[in-house]
Amino acid sequence: MTEMSKEEIARFIMQGTFTGKLATVRNDGSSHVVPIWFVLDNNENSKRRSKIGILIFTTYSTSVKAINIRQNNRVSICIDDQVPPFTFVTIFGTAKTYPYNQKEVLKWATKIAERYMGKKNAKAYGRRNSDEGAVLVKINPTKIIAEKDIARWD
Repeated sequence: MTEMSKEEIARFIMQGTFTGKLATVRNDGSSHVVPIWFVLDNNENSKRRSKIGILIFTTYSTSVKAINIRQNNRVSICIDDQVPPFTFVTIFGTAKTYPYNQKEVLKWATKIAERYMGKKNAKAYGRRNSDEGAVLVKINPTKIIAEKDIARWD
């Protein structure tokens, strides 16, 4: 196992179509884990070169994850690959939901859709995922654990 640099972390978590497995805390204290599509806010990342930028995803205000975040903003997200020698990044942080703003949600939903569905389908998926009731969620990292080459022999 080898620790990753901040640049390697940012590159890895934005690689291809890796999903994040988002863990939130339910009202009863139990966990709720779901896969999400996300992107890094490049503006935040470039302003704070010593840190990984803000992670952004969209969801609906009535989703379990949005409700959980409003009740308890502590979250963690794990991004991993499925190919030896295996790499993972786990980010602990605080999340905040932002009220519906069609222009802002459309902007980010389209960026996210481009990552996961390609440039050709980005606008259609962006529109689909920015209806009334959609909210932006921003995760501010507070701690990161990142290891690469977990199964390497040497």
